[in-house]
This record gives sequence, structure tokens and C-alpha cells, in this order.
Amino acid sequence: MDLSSLLQTLFQGMALGLAIAAPVGPIGILCIKRTLNQGWTLGLVSGLGAATADALYGSMAGLGWVAIAQALSAQRFWLQLGGGLVLIYLGFRTALARSPAAETGQDSGIHSGSAPATSRPMAPPWG
Repeated sequence: MDLSSLLQTLFQGMALGLAIAAPVGPIGILCIKRTLNQGWTLGLVSGLGAATADALYGSMAGLGWVAIAQALSAQRFWLQLGGGLVLIYLGFRTALARSPAAETGQDSGIHSGSAPATSRPMAPPWG
């Protein structure tokens, strides 16, 4: 195997690994949209909010909070329904928005990333 073939295989593997490791879901798209429309600071704060929600779920799973997990799992249908409705609302609100300049900046805080991230239908690790 020559060097160019080896490098080509290495870069293909790296590209495939990046594609698998960094999927962009609805929360990632929300952060990207806010970054492009309102600047990197709001995008960063939205991303920190989403990371906070993920850290909450991760700590619950890591610390073994079985009672909380079982209680939330018992209400799984309602949590998924509520999370789905929040995402549908956010989708309609985004689709009906006039322009980025028309946005008032109401959601300009860490909650703008953490609220949708905690309401994802399949976010909890026990889902």
C-alpha cells in the first residue's frame, strides 16, 4: 500500500467519523440559526443552554438517580407529547417569522437553548 492510498483512506475515515460523531439535530440547527442571524454571542449562549440541559440529563444518568428516571419514564408519553408540541411550536414560529431583523431578541438568554433541549421528546437517556 503506497502513501497516497494510505492518506486517502485515512481522510475518508476521518470524514466518516466526523459525519457520525457530529449529527446536527433540531437544537443544533436552532443554535446555528441564532448564530447566523443574531451573532456569535447569542449562538454561543444558546449552545451553552443546550449543553446545560444535556449535562442535567447526563448527571441524572451518571449519578444513578433511578427514582427520578423511573418517575419520568412512567410519564414518558406525556413528556414526549409535550416536547413534540414545543418543537412544533418552535417550527411554526420560525417558519412564520418575517425576517431576522424583525426578531425582538425575546429569547436572548441561556434559556433559549436549554428550554428546547430539555423538552426534546427523546432527550432523556432512559428514553
